[in-house]
Amino acid sequence: MEPRLLLRLLPLVLVLPYAFGDSAPAISTSAEYNTECKTCPHSLCPNTLYYSTSELLNLTCWTHGTRIISTTLWLRSTSSCYLTEYDLADTTTDYTSTLPYCGPDSEDEALTLEAATLRYKTECRICPGITCDTLAYLKEDTEVELTCWTPDGQVIIDDPYWMKTTNNCYVAQKNLYDKPDITYLDPCGPIPFLEIEKHFNENGTSEVDKRSPVRPAYLINVTVGEEYALCHSCPEEKCEVERRYVFNQEVWLQCLVDSNGTWWSETTDFCYVRNADFWQSPEGDYYRNPLCEYFEEPGSGDEDGDD
Repeated sequence: MEPRLLLRLLPLVLVLPYAFGDSAPAISTSAEYNTECKTCPHSLCPNTLYYSTSELLNLTCWTHGTRIISTTLWLRSTSSCYLTEYDLADTTTDYTSTLPYCGPDSEDEALTLEAATLRYKTECRICPGITCDTLAYLKEDTEVELTCWTPDGQVIIDDPYWMKTTNNCYVAQKNLYDKPDITYLDPCGPIPFLEIEKHFNENGTSEVDKRSPVRPAYLINVTVGEEYALCHSCPEEKCEVERRYVFNQEVWLQCLVDSNGTWWSETTDFCYVRNADFWQSPEGDYYRNPLCEYFEEPGSGDEDGDD
């Protein structure tokens, strides 16, 4: 080979390893909030790890993914996972000019999916715990698509497993009709405590990634404080009695109804008991149980018509 030709090829050989950021110098920064570092740059992807607020990290390249607030820019860290630019403390650096592009394959969204159906009214949360913000109220018999699972969630009755859905929030496995076959699903990976105000997807985010901030709620258990408690077909004394709970029996509640100043609760047996029949007060701030009307679709209630 001629020396001149070799010299012309040599710079190309040296540049190629840097083309998609694999060997580029890393940029140091820190996490502005608790943030998930994902297997791909999309909010539905499983987590490889997470960074805590103010934790230092190093970035190697940039790519595009799910829009978070105002940016679709995601960065890959030296841990080979992706986090959104929005969660970085330094949002003034132009990462697209200071770091190389991660490559077109980095924008792929690889998900595992499994269909499931909710048995009860269910709160879909930003992270798998009852202190996490609720993103959606889902009615019983709602069909959902699961993307991953975690065994480290808040225990609901006797089950710590939670499932992430394509609504980008988590539901307790206990609220499903059947336990999913998790051999077909990815594990969700480590999950930090998240808050809607710091992780709210909007402005152009795909429908499955949108989140609506609403108040928290969850299945709660109470005990009967009277000789017996009647469970009616609707939240009124005149309604048919469908079930009777006995003194000190544990009852699981889904939501609340204020019927002409009297508080009732819908149980997991889908009938209604007066709250006065329990030892506890489900309508109090301690439980933060939701109103049953939150689970109704807008416009689905009865409307008065002309006679």
